[in-house]
Parts: sequence; structure tokens; C-alpha cells
Amino acid sequence: MLINYDEYQAMYQAEEKLWWYKVLHEKVLKEIQNKFGENKQIIILDAGCGTGGLMSFLIKNGYQNIQGFDYSVDAVNFCKERNLNVQQIDITNFETIFEDNIFDVIINDDVVYQFENSTIKKIFLTFQCKLKFNGILITNNNAFKIFYGTHDIAVGGKQRFSLSDFKNILDGVPLKIVYHSYWSLILSPLILGVRLFQQLQLKLNLIDLEKIKSDVSVPSDFLNKFFYRIVKI
Repeated sequence: MLINYDEYQAMYQAEEKLWWYKVLHEKVLKEIQNKFGENKQIIILDAGCGTGGLMSFLIKNGYQNIQGFDYSVDAVNFCKERNLNVQQIDITNFETIFEDNIFDVIINDDVVYQFENSTIKKIFLTFQCKLKFNGILITNNNAFKIFYGTHDIAVGGKQRFSLSDFKNILDGVPLKIVYHSYWSLILSPLILGVRLFQQLQLKLNLIDLEKIKSDVSVPSDFLNKFFYRIVKI
């Protein structure tokens, strides 16, 4: 699992500014609103909450019944700086932490890429138990193996996914996929070019693996707004 303090610090500093986080947070909010309308009393769990940027965003939008957890002590400490209700918990072993059938929404963004499919299936089975009958799971995950690059190495990524991967993982799990999207698709040619160049550098041993950093950094104001508007299309 990701335990790099510098990466969590970068996340903490970028979450409210970086175009990628802003689009993701707005998409999560939209799915909650599509399901529950203006009901702000629903109970939400952010499972793998990182430094708490999404939780803060949802609280600002009126959702007060929200709590989260993360494996990293550093992430939890950053969440505490935001005055969030967060615990330090291992997502691969949280069956007894929360009551069953308690949450209307469980959010699991950019976490399960760190695990093998059998572990992901176990995690999703636990999610299903913790959801109310009419509850929803919202999960965001990195897509397509061809986009593997230095970011994956920096954040401990073991795999990337397509829709078919999740259909296979959910076989035998009483959850069903009701909506999916590849939401940064319009930027994919640019992203792919960068990642293919990184892959070449890795093959030629031109990158120091000890100094690899993730893509979590805020570009210039112009580029940040440009990428945000392009992806919003």
C-alpha cells in the first residue's frame, strides 16, 4: 500500500486545486445526487479516503453524515488537519469495524489497483455487506494497461482495469454495475504519449526508481483550467 509521506503531502496540497481531483469530486457528487436527489441526510463512507479532499468537498456541499478511513497514518493525520471523522483501518480487513447495512453510499476511489483480484473481490463483498439495500458503491480506478507509467510505480499500483476486469471481479458478488465511464478519455492521446515515453525510459533504465514521483502536482493556472474544461466536455 502507498505509505510515502511525500506523496500524501502532495495529495493534500493539490486536492482542492488540481483539475483531475476537481472533476473527480464533481462526478462523485453528481452520482450521489442522481441517486438521492437533495437528501443530505444520507450516511456516507469514504473507504480509502487519502488526505480527505473528497470528504471536505462533500461536507461543503451539505453532507454531514460522512466518515472515512485509510491505511496510512500520514493520510489520517492530514485528514485530522481538515477536522474530518477518519480512522486508520486496513481496507483488506474491515469486516467487523462497521455495522452491516448501515451506509447509503460507499466511495472507494483509486485504492484497489494496489491489490490482486482475489483481494479486490473480498473488499467488494465487504462493501456489499455494509451497504443498505438501496445503497450504492462509487469507485474510481485507473484504466488500461497501456497507460502504465511512473505514476503507477510511485503510488504502488499493481494493475490497471477495463470494464471487463470488474465484471470478472464481481462474478459471485451481489453488486451490479449500473453506470461506468472512461471520464478522461478526451485527454487520453496526450496522456498516452507521456506514458509511452515513460515506458521507454524505464526500459532503458533512464529513470531513477528511488526518485520517482507521482503525477499529483498542480500545473500552471492556464493549463489547470484548460485541462479541467476539456475533461468537463
